[in-house]
Amino acid sequence: MTVDSSSARSRRSADPSSGPPPVSNATRYLCAAAYLDHGFRNRVLDELLFDPYRAVPPSYGGFDLMPVLHHCRRARAILTVRDALITLLVAVGLVLTPLTTILWMLLLVPFVLLTVDSVRRAPLRVRVTILLVGALFVVWPFAYALVPMLGDLSGSGPSYDSGYAPESPPGGGSTPAEILFVPVTTLTIVVAYRVAIYLTLAGTLRPGAPEPVTGVTHPRTARRLDYIRRAQWGNVTMYANEDAFMGAGTIERSWSIAVELDRVRHDHVSRRRIDPVDIDPVELHTFVRERLKDMRDRVLRPNEGIQRLDIGDHVVTRGIFTVSHWHGDRARAAHPMIGQHGLPKCEATQEEIEAIIRHPQGGVRYYQRLTINNDGQEIRDAGGNLVAPAEDQEALTSAFIYLAVEGRMLYTQFVVTVLPPALGAYHVVDQLPTMTGVGIAWEAVKVFKLRLLRDVLAAPARVAGTAVQAVRKSLMTPDPRKHIVYPYGARFSVRELGAGADLQTHIQVLDVTKYTRMIEQRLTEAVLDFLEDHEVDTGAYRLQAASVTMNTVSVGAGGSVSGPIAFGRHASATVHTGARPGA
Repeated sequence: MTVDSSSARSRRSADPSSGPPPVSNATRYLCAAAYLDHGFRNRVLDELLFDPYRAVPPSYGGFDLMPVLHHCRRARAILTVRDALITLLVAVGLVLTPLTTILWMLLLVPFVLLTVDSVRRAPLRVRVTILLVGALFVVWPFAYALVPMLGDLSGSGPSYDSGYAPESPPGGGSTPAEILFVPVTTLTIVVAYRVAIYLTLAGTLRPGAPEPVTGVTHPRTARRLDYIRRAQWGNVTMYANEDAFMGAGTIERSWSIAVELDRVRHDHVSRRRIDPVDIDPVELHTFVRERLKDMRDRVLRPNEGIQRLDIGDHVVTRGIFTVSHWHGDRARAAHPMIGQHGLPKCEATQEEIEAIIRHPQGGVRYYQRLTINNDGQEIRDAGGNLVAPAEDQEALTSAFIYLAVEGRMLYTQFVVTVLPPALGAYHVVDQLPTMTGVGIAWEAVKVFKLRLLRDVLAAPARVAGTAVQAVRKSLMTPDPRKHIVYPYGARFSVRELGAGADLQTHIQVLDVTKYTRMIEQRLTEAVLDFLEDHEVDTGAYRLQAASVTMNTVSVGAGGSVSGPIAFGRHASATVHTGARPGA
């Protein structure tokens, strides 16, 4: 199938002389997540870099995975340096002033507990109790160690002429500078780290920022990044779970229609044939694609076209294959979906796609994909004056069309998915560039608050965890040749991982409904026209299409309901009927 795409890949290659284009808003927000969300960063790196044979979900709507991966690697490197410095300072403190260093780490415990979600949701008395217990059992030794020293420094401390001296305080005879060294330096490091991160967000990830220039020296990492760069623009989705539409969001609506192909209409009379009408699903897909492209290209005025309509191929397969026991023409070889160097295939050829379409019972399925990125368009009046600039709604609406000729029947399946905008916390990159340096520093401290203390306490544990993970990865390098069956499929989409729970505005909800109605109506009319051109009786198709697209519900006086009904966010209604006109 011919791909007509308006994705980030096609826009990037439109004018190579103009340099790297600015990254999309969705890409910027997920780059920010690499610095702001510890769990997000770790999951992305583990999914994409640990296993060099794992497939990569497609990127839709201008989202580019490479900048996000670059910033995840950069954020991890900076965080590792920070934690190593803190751990080194704590180790030095344990040697020079062991008691005060231990007391400092214990002092952080109650404050760190207050950052735990379950504790933060607890009643106020629970949180106050935690603070009081921490103060009673930890703060007083610090005060006992520090106050006498301050008195000695001021010359107002007590004298012991009788030769009697009290026991040494818990500070072990340390000076105030020695006692405060570890607390002050560790806190300074975490604050400086957070401020540096926010300055990065305000500069590197500001609106309109270009794609970062990256360089990799390790050959294995370079090969993996090159595969990820190519795979995210491929047309093959190899999934490890049951999400065949990975990267496009959650299913919002679906319906299907099945009609016979052995009924024809001639001279307004419907009759049954001994042999079914010969319908080529590849030709039908091509016919439908051209009709859908008209929504963008063949309009009376440019502003009436759906400019961000991206039409492409979507080949899906479950990514669990035998490694070396598949036999083709009696020759031992890898599975056909495993390409060069043992990597999962990310691009299906024209001939392969046509074969998949014509074999509906195979293990690989083909969908025609339409994606509408709600970038919006600018509004100008008749004189060319700007009324309103283009506004990025961030939401992504995708439609997947499956057409199969099987068992003397034509089966049409229509699935709509919705991908919400990125989480609201990641949008901070739009606000920081307007602030001063002092304002950015204050914002970094204000947002994290007690989490700054948590960073100090958790640093040694994170350093140990990083070391263990590095050793584990070096000893457990995945190798499909050691397995009979190997899980190549992707486990999740990075874009979906950073998405919010739902759409942000009611306008976004209405836009999803609008584009869903437009696409499914265009699809229905295209299939009907194609069937009528081949003299297939379309009465049953029209009846089912009216049922599933109009969602008609009739409630009589007795409370009876007729017609297909589906309630709920992901509900769907499917009608299979053999009713004929006039029956």
